[in-house]
Amino acid sequence: MDLQQREQLRQQLLEQCRTDPESVVDLVLDLMDKVEMLTKRVEQLEDQLKKNSGNSSKPPSTDKGSPAKLKNRSLRGKSGKKPGGQKGRRGATLERVDNPDETIRHSLDVCPVTGRKLSDDDVVGEIRCQVFDIPEPKMRVTEHVYLVYGIPGSSKTVHYPFVDGASAPVQYGSRFGALLVYLSDFQLIPMARLAKLCFDLYGREISAATIERFRKPCFEHLEKFEEQLKKDLLKSPVLHADETGVRILGKTEWLHVISNADLTYLWMSDHRGRAAIEEMQVLNFYTGTLIHDCLASYFALDCNHGLCNAHLMRELNFFSEVKEHRWAARMQKLLINALNNPTLTSELGWRQRYARILAEAHAEHPYAPPVREKKKRGRAAKPAVNNLIARFEKHKEDILRFIFEPQVPFTNNQAERDLRMAKVQQKISGTFRTWKGAIRFARIRSYISTAQKQGGSIYQAIHQALNGCPMFC
Repeated sequence: MDLQQREQLRQQLLEQCRTDPESVVDLVLDLMDKVEMLTKRVEQLEDQLKKNSGNSSKPPSTDKGSPAKLKNRSLRGKSGKKPGGQKGRRGATLERVDNPDETIRHSLDVCPVTGRKLSDDDVVGEIRCQVFDIPEPKMRVTEHVYLVYGIPGSSKTVHYPFVDGASAPVQYGSRFGALLVYLSDFQLIPMARLAKLCFDLYGREISAATIERFRKPCFEHLEKFEEQLKKDLLKSPVLHADETGVRILGKTEWLHVISNADLTYLWMSDHRGRAAIEEMQVLNFYTGTLIHDCLASYFALDCNHGLCNAHLMRELNFFSEVKEHRWAARMQKLLINALNNPTLTSELGWRQRYARILAEAHAEHPYAPPVREKKKRGRAAKPAVNNLIARFEKHKEDILRFIFEPQVPFTNNQAERDLRMAKVQQKISGTFRTWKGAIRFARIRSYISTAQKQGGSIYQAIHQALNGCPMFC
């Protein structure tokens, strides 16, 4: 407002103070409530702006600024190792073979120095150089001829039974099909680029229907692999679980994972919590230790729990660096010390240190139930710091479990790594066009990830699945 309007309003308020002071008091109190509400809102928005992938669960893609300007917010400390390959690691140097596929001999007829004619008697040694290369890409066509025999005394005919994979007049073989599944589901090459690759290498134009012609039997043959996978996961003393949003038909659905260092089980669902867990038919029978990110549905399971301390460390990082809360810095230090040296003190000692830090947190940030805003329904939200303190209080056994049980890891990184390629697929393709395609992707990726973890050839594993003999079952 301008000065004239301000002066007019001032005169009106002065007159109201003389005639009706109580209404002015009510007006001031209302304004104070609004100022308090707006102050809290501004603080919330400022906190959101200060959050990034290093102090919250936000992905790195949401970090603003050029990569060069962004501070390295990794929670990992220095390893102390020198750059490059470490002592004792297995190298991958190209080595000479004893039986090359082809040998080309290079000889001289005339000495380039003296001009004298040379013969085999002048040879005093040889230099061998081996070149590793691939043959020119070419599709090999095999024609199957089935002789047709007439039945004496009948118009009917018979022939040799059709060989599996060779019953149509023209069709692609299983090795080419395995390559298509390998490139689409493992390398995540989009359809247009895959079609271009096949045309450039083999001179053949393929369509989405051609790829699906091989993905469908691969998916069907992997049903027994999936059943065996569930049984093997139930035997694991420690499992990791996580979930992430995926787009199917333009709508956000959920991709779940249950995994360990050797096995991966992916499942598409339109539920995030309990319903999806029951659909997967693993965790509702599991009795080992489950590592997860504190999703409430997991705590209803009849098993031990371990929380991902990397998530907690990022949240503590926000309150220790941005908000300068002393208790958060101390809790970070405790968790890092426990990770680096779990035998630094006794079990009782770790619990006592943890309890002292929580007591300090409660003293720094005592919780008073907020008054619900007028005309606003629902329960009033607790401050973020009090939510974090309550989580550390409620789940202290699950947070500290990695100290006392060596097989329990510090983080849930295993599950996050197993979901990462699905996020890459979403960035490349944007969405799944059908539920059928999404479900096929989950099962085939489960098989591919398991093969990758166990050091086998992924292409060979896919080829075996296409032929009805999948690995690991």
